[in-house]
Amino acid sequence: MLLRLVVLAFSTLLQWRMVHHNQPVPPVRHEPLYADVIVPRHIAKAFTYLVPAALTQTLTIGRQVLVPFGRTMLDGMVIALSNHPPSGIRAASLKEIRSLADGSERVGLPPVLFDLSRRVAEHYVAPWGQCLRLVLPKKPARASARGQRTKLRATDPDGGCIVESLLHVEPDPLWVAQVAGHLCANQARKVVFSAPWEQRVVRLAEVIRQVHTQGKSMIIICGELAKAEWLTRQVSHLTTLPITLARVESGFDPWRRAQEGTPSIVLGTRSAVFAPLPSLGLIWIEGEDDPALKEPQEPRYHARDVAWIRAKEEGALVVLASAHPSLESVCDRDAESYVVRPEPARRPKVELVDLRHEPAGTLFSRTLMAAMQEALEHKTGVLLFLNRKGYARTLVCRDCGWVPRCPSCAVALAYGREAGVLTCQYCGRTDALPQSCPVCHSTRLTTVGDGTERAEADARRLFPHATVARVDRDTLHRAAAVRQTWEGIRSGAWDILIGTQALFQRGPLPRRGVVGIMQADSGLHIPDFRAAERTYQLLNEAVSVARPYSEGGRVIVQTRLPAHHVLEAVLSANPQRFYDEELAARRLLNYPPACHLAALSVLGKDQQEVEIAAKRWRSCLEQSAGIEVPPSMLGPVPAMGKRPKGLHRFQTLVKGTDHDSLCRLIQTSVARMEQEYRKKRLKFVVDIDPMKLS
Repeated sequence: MLLRLVVLAFSTLLQWRMVHHNQPVPPVRHEPLYADVIVPRHIAKAFTYLVPAALTQTLTIGRQVLVPFGRTMLDGMVIALSNHPPSGIRAASLKEIRSLADGSERVGLPPVLFDLSRRVAEHYVAPWGQCLRLVLPKKPARASARGQRTKLRATDPDGGCIVESLLHVEPDPLWVAQVAGHLCANQARKVVFSAPWEQRVVRLAEVIRQVHTQGKSMIIICGELAKAEWLTRQVSHLTTLPITLARVESGFDPWRRAQEGTPSIVLGTRSAVFAPLPSLGLIWIEGEDDPALKEPQEPRYHARDVAWIRAKEEGALVVLASAHPSLESVCDRDAESYVVRPEPARRPKVELVDLRHEPAGTLFSRTLMAAMQEALEHKTGVLLFLNRKGYARTLVCRDCGWVPRCPSCAVALAYGREAGVLTCQYCGRTDALPQSCPVCHSTRLTTVGDGTERAEADARRLFPHATVARVDRDTLHRAAAVRQTWEGIRSGAWDILIGTQALFQRGPLPRRGVVGIMQADSGLHIPDFRAAERTYQLLNEAVSVARPYSEGGRVIVQTRLPAHHVLEAVLSANPQRFYDEELAARRLLNYPPACHLAALSVLGKDQQEVEIAAKRWRSCLEQSAGIEVPPSMLGPVPAMGKRPKGLHRFQTLVKGTDHDSLCRLIQTSVARMEQEYRKKRLKFVVDIDPMKLS
């Protein structure tokens, strides 16, 4: 180092003397510079490039560059610089960086986001290049303010009006003081905030004012864009502060604001967690239990977990807000809890109908039909919730409610109509179709699976003078139909509204006189260990739509499993009843949050080759575990659910108590498998803590 300084000083002096005496200055020779570059591909390693002379004095780590990659040019990110080429590689064989990427002359990647991308890659066993794509500057299409407002009106027909009930929620001094203390501490903190939606929105507005007063930035995240648009309007009205809706087509440029050091309040979907905001003070996850917060594509991150990874680096507060927090958040040892219970006076009357005492195939019980008739006469509105979307058919005993389950995995066995067998999605166990119920010996076994289309047809037949609308995946395809449906819902144009969980993916629905939950236990039969938790959350969403009991509000819960802890917790309005029993079951069966789970999939065109590779992967994991505590594994089995056309997929579930150890083990095995099968057209997919397995 000292020698280099002496040479540099001598060279500078020589140049000065030659210029002073009008002598020509010989060209300065720079040492060659080499850059390690990560490219946005499913590739774990970096590639070394020669830095051109024009960039040797300006190129820094974290800059985006344009590099030749095969027969194409890619934007890559510089992760290391060196004066020496990699060992064993001739410098003459290296390709040269073409240039800085567009826009990177003006702004580089903030160090905190550069490090965040690396941590996300480690946390989810994903290629660093794929994670860098999450934090690189976007190139949005510019749109005028007028055009943006027009789009907002078209996508959400509530006219941008604030919900009147929000104006009657009293301020909470204790909440304000607690948040203020966390913000002033400038240390990472996490709060699980459980409250009805009105209480959450008002307290969110209070938090926004506090963050703005302290000159800090804030990120607010929702699972769905439509809900983000609705929430943007509500908090903007309550705070009178500018809330930026982060959407690509809006022309929002957080990179410019980051460079200027301008604090911002940004609201968006899961990718907003990577917004490059200066002085980050708080990240608010609204509806933290929403499965949409999990990215379905590589690197398959969860915004809730990334928020905490980022908060620990920037000393920010994370608020996990929901009316029914996830089991992972309830059991989070790093989090403190803040609970606002719903007022008993605002709760409707909740009644249970045992479908075992109704005729076979009943969708509308006598109790439900009578309640609907009364609501229609008083014009208070009816909502019928039937979550047909997203679950596989299975068998159920009509006399005792028995459902066939895997003895090892404790999940419902999927009913295969074509194969005529019952199959466990997790371990691959298959059973023949039973002729009678093993519990009560009844032969009245039937499949579960009546959907919203049948409910709509029956409602029109039973109540011919009522206007009926249906909201599910099939009715939400065309934008014109969506606008018309939601305009009718907001204005109360429909007497009877029938829908799946799609009903709850926007802002809160107008209160209804009667809410009918037609098959409350249907979600419990999904072959997924989170089936009970998701059912509990959806049933509570449906109950919240009913008017208070003082205004005649009624909820009719139809079920064949009245003694199930989910149904008992909903009927008694006792969340702890659900959390205690569900957590005990998860611990007994070793499912999250009692452990960490990884879904490892192999995809390819040849089914036999895919199956052999999946078994080899499991064997590789068992060998790599060594003297460490070996993880528990289920499978590999053929994966259920959607898969790319023409490809077969086998899946193995791996359970581990320590997240970091589990990820290191999987990372080693992935590298080994990709090296072993590099000439095969197979894809090895890792999903850490998956939300959906079917």
